[in-house]
Amino acid sequence: MYYKQLTEIPVPRSAQFLEPNVVQITSSTVDHIRNEKRMVSKTISLGSDIISTPQYQDRGEIIATLTSPSYRHHATLIESKASGKTKRFVEVWQGSRRVASKDVSDIHDAFYTDEHLASLCFSASEGSLLYTAEAKVPDDKDDPFKKFRYVPQLGEGIAGKRRPTIYILDWESPAQDSDIQEANLTSLSIPSPILMGQAIFSHDSKQRIYATGYEYLPDGRLLGVKFCNNRPSGIWEISLLPTGGDASVIPCNLKKLTPTNLSCRSPRLVKTPTGDSILLWLSSPTGGPHAATSTLHSLNVTPSKFTGSIATIIDTVFQPTSSGFPGLYPDLNLPPSTFVELTGGPGPSAVFHSLWGSRSTVLLVSLEGQVEDITPNLDGKWTNWTVLASDGHNRIVCTRSTPVSPAETVLGEFDDNGRVQWRLLEKPNLDPQLEKGLSALQASVHKIPNQHPTESIVIQRKHSSGKKDPCITYIHGGPHGTTTTVFTSLIVALALEGYTISMPNYTGSLGFGESAVRALIGQCGRKDVDDCIASARHMITLGIADEGPKNQLVMGGSHGGFLSAHLIGQFPDFFSAAVIRNPVISVGEISTSDIPDWYYTEFGIDFPLSSSPVGGEAQPQERPQPTPFMDPAAFQELYRSAPVQYINAITAHVLLQIGEADLRVAPTQGVGFYHALKGRKDGKGEVEMLSFPGESHGLEGIECARVCSDAAIDWFKMARA
Repeated sequence: MYYKQLTEIPVPRSAQFLEPNVVQITSSTVDHIRNEKRMVSKTISLGSDIISTPQYQDRGEIIATLTSPSYRHHATLIESKASGKTKRFVEVWQGSRRVASKDVSDIHDAFYTDEHLASLCFSASEGSLLYTAEAKVPDDKDDPFKKFRYVPQLGEGIAGKRRPTIYILDWESPAQDSDIQEANLTSLSIPSPILMGQAIFSHDSKQRIYATGYEYLPDGRLLGVKFCNNRPSGIWEISLLPTGGDASVIPCNLKKLTPTNLSCRSPRLVKTPTGDSILLWLSSPTGGPHAATSTLHSLNVTPSKFTGSIATIIDTVFQPTSSGFPGLYPDLNLPPSTFVELTGGPGPSAVFHSLWGSRSTVLLVSLEGQVEDITPNLDGKWTNWTVLASDGHNRIVCTRSTPVSPAETVLGEFDDNGRVQWRLLEKPNLDPQLEKGLSALQASVHKIPNQHPTESIVIQRKHSSGKKDPCITYIHGGPHGTTTTVFTSLIVALALEGYTISMPNYTGSLGFGESAVRALIGQCGRKDVDDCIASARHMITLGIADEGPKNQLVMGGSHGGFLSAHLIGQFPDFFSAAVIRNPVISVGEISTSDIPDWYYTEFGIDFPLSSSPVGGEAQPQERPQPTPFMDPAAFQELYRSAPVQYINAITAHVLLQIGEADLRVAPTQGVGFYHALKGRKDGKGEVEMLSFPGESHGLEGIECARVCSDAAIDWFKMARA
């Protein structure tokens, strides 16, 4: 009932300043009638009064847009479908006038819009635009087996993408009365097996580009990148070489700027008051945990001052104080418009959001490494914040939400003293009945005794009678993920159906210091399980939940499914029912996973990774030892950490939800678990499985997600009947 309403609430995803006092907000919403996710936008004028367009505009065929730094140009990537054929266009507008247009349908395949490889950037002169798209399969008529040659893909979340290529559109602004300029499109020829993305032009020349490069392993494997910040990757300088005539492909020279032991991403450029060009980027250790504390680095790339000397702006924090800065845990990327320059300040500062415990906060970071938390304290510090954009001067656009209130869009304006004044730009227009239901919910965060740094976010109904609803322990995946205090449709739908939701951030979760991340390595299936059961028991101690049959339930996906299976196996008398999504059940069975290293490193077995050296040629570095292979000793060690060993102890009712196109965890893991439970002679507990063709690890298709939500609610009702 509630899930459909909740998912239809527009969620702000990005923002950009179209003019100094005009900002465009782009939001996502689910259309259950059309069975699709839609992107909609709204324009807001900033002044003494906030004026916005009366309703959202559907972005339709628009894939991506970008306004140039001068606000003079606006670029649009368009993809349209008609009569079963896909057409793609790149357009550049100057005000209401289209100054360049290119039909690229026969030149390349889909535009990249993911966070790992997508690019969209104007040159400093605003006469060129670069973007990333999938190159067409080379036409090699001399290869009789071309159709069947294996080419690794980019893995879960970017399935089917294999050839990311940087394209550059060049045009000359036409005279006022001339026709639209036919733009020239070229692609970059990268002289190595490196996959380039996140590209940006340099400040001084459109012949120099900075980009993130992902490398293959020496065995030819391309590791999955989604949710994995530890891949062999770095920041590269791409120098375009001269070509004669109207060449469609530009040869390049490459130079790696970052070291072999760091996985680097999200390059951003900023000018200092002295005119220097400073390149910033985020890094994480290569290999080891799939996600860890990030570090922030800079390099002066002004041609006359380039030395290659990298400065660390923010380093790793291992053990934060009780209320101190825990280190950097931003999203994969910094915001597209990252910087502000405050009156009387020393120069530009980066502004972005980062995890701080169980919520995301707004940080102001100077190029000298000063970190200031500028998040307002609205509700005991549990509002979750996301930075969408800055205007490059003194304004930032953010969203804020709580576990029980949907996202609002707000504007932050720095005054001359560096203080931020916040103004509400927009809040969602909710159905009165839904608003009433949300007002009956409350949220809190609880430290779990003796399990530092574990804490749990709790959503529950307000009961004047002291009644206790059944409690669902909802466990995040990763394991190096984090459940935050952000508003989440599925969680709120469960709460509105009459459940208390407890979401533990166990050891290994991000936002609590690097020592907490590393403490889980080699302890998966033990330390994380201990934290989760301690959290569930602490809810009983606090009087939030009751113990006993039908009062304790568990739900989770991926590593959260791994832990859910552990909990119902190790504590069969505690949990009455479980909903488990795409779980890891038998750790040693790597099968088709796009992240085989996870099965080694997270359980304490070395899987060495590295990338090309600084300044080196773009070739995979020799590995000191071969890629690990699952031998009997390793399998036995991993088996001891897997929930498969507890199958015969499980008495809970189990509902499995499986994506048949999952590239991260082989669907056979969940299917095998289903058959093992169904095949027991004792008939303990009900067992069912929903299997979704074409769905991947996140089970994010519109119909699939709705069915998963409805089925989970029905399953828990059945278990309590």
